[in-house]
Amino acid sequence: MDRIADDRLLCDLLAATPVCDVAMERLLTELRRVMLDVAAAGAPVADDTLAFCCAISQQCFINNYVFAVSQAELQKLRLLQQRLDRTALNALPSYPLLIAAIGAYVALATIPMASALRADSVWPAPVQALIRLQVEDPRTEKRLRSDIDVLTPTEDDVSREVQRQYEEMPYPRWVKSAAAGPARRIDDYLRDNFPAASFRPLGLETAAEILIAGCGTGRHPIEFVQQIADCQVLAIDLSLASLSYAKRKAIELGLANITFAQADILRLRSLDRTFDVIDSTGVLHHLADPMAGWRGLVSMLRPGGFMYIGLYSAAARQSINAVRELIAAQGFHSTAHDIRRFRQELLAKPDADTARVTQIPDFYSTHECRDLLFHVQEHQMTLPDIKAFLARNGLTMIGFHLDRHASAAYAQRFPSDPAMTDLDNWHRFETENPELFIGMYQFWLQKTAG
Repeated sequence: MDRIADDRLLCDLLAATPVCDVAMERLLTELRRVMLDVAAAGAPVADDTLAFCCAISQQCFINNYVFAVSQAELQKLRLLQQRLDRTALNALPSYPLLIAAIGAYVALATIPMASALRADSVWPAPVQALIRLQVEDPRTEKRLRSDIDVLTPTEDDVSREVQRQYEEMPYPRWVKSAAAGPARRIDDYLRDNFPAASFRPLGLETAAEILIAGCGTGRHPIEFVQQIADCQVLAIDLSLASLSYAKRKAIELGLANITFAQADILRLRSLDRTFDVIDSTGVLHHLADPMAGWRGLVSMLRPGGFMYIGLYSAAARQSINAVRELIAAQGFHSTAHDIRRFRQELLAKPDADTARVTQIPDFYSTHECRDLLFHVQEHQMTLPDIKAFLARNGLTMIGFHLDRHASAAYAQRFPSDPAMTDLDNWHRFETENPELFIGMYQFWLQKTAG
């Protein structure tokens, strides 16, 4: 461990985002076990080694403790927790590695000694950061939870099941948002991203009113508002646990133009509000009736307004479907224990579907793996489905959000469609490249004016 403990870039990476690599996961799992052994022996460690151990503990918290754990480790962990419980409060700072080792297996906020842990100067700086992440941030979220308004009831049975999932496992746990470029008004943002598209600018003289319908833990709306100048955002979600996380992150970043509230998309029309822009990414396909939810959002979009939608592709998710069938056949449940156990079985018996799934970043976090493979409700769409919906609901295509390689390949395949908005062409292109939309169909639309 000492040979890599001074790698600051690796430490920073571990403390910032889930590591999405099988070989690295196995290495970190072994290093965590070594850390546990060293902590159990009570041996002193160098400052660099302590910092690296705290980074592993931060990584384990960020990935929701997705690494495999043996019974021997659990037994040793219980002994360490008992030792910690017997330690006098004023003696705690003498055992920084003990804190790091326990926090690598369970969230420090859940242990009996949690109320005594403060990220103050009695601890080395790496332990302070660990306590802040695992204890003080959850405390803040608990306080913020009571400040979040409830705009609609959640009465639909499927919505309640989805709500329960995200209360148990808020999605996703994230630390840092993507770097934001210069903020632009919504018309300029779309023109810069879709230079060949035909759409009517909103031409707003006031702040754009934006609805984020299904904001999760806030990463998407926060990154969105950092790119859009002069806007006011209402971000709603079913899960108060997710919303309190989102609100904490927005406060940390000094974003005062986002209001977070609890609401069910199926009941949003009762608010009697309309918006210039509506964003619902990765949400509608978890409703009992996605098209009904989508129609409801269209009714809240002002004439000429813009809509950003993300939906699962039936073609792209065939490998995921195969793995979900395996989960059902083998009787795995959506508990953290079963998710960890299933992942290890999957990694031990690789095949084509397994290999594809392990390339998806969500596989490397317990909460995100549940969303990917164990979700209580999932619908998948086709481009002909989407084309028919747009025609029936007065929506026109502005363009897909895709990487440059995919866009360039489409442009070469269909040079007669420079705006890249012909969904018949896209359907043919997806048929030829079935994993093109492995994440989601993500696309911008405009509502007919008048």
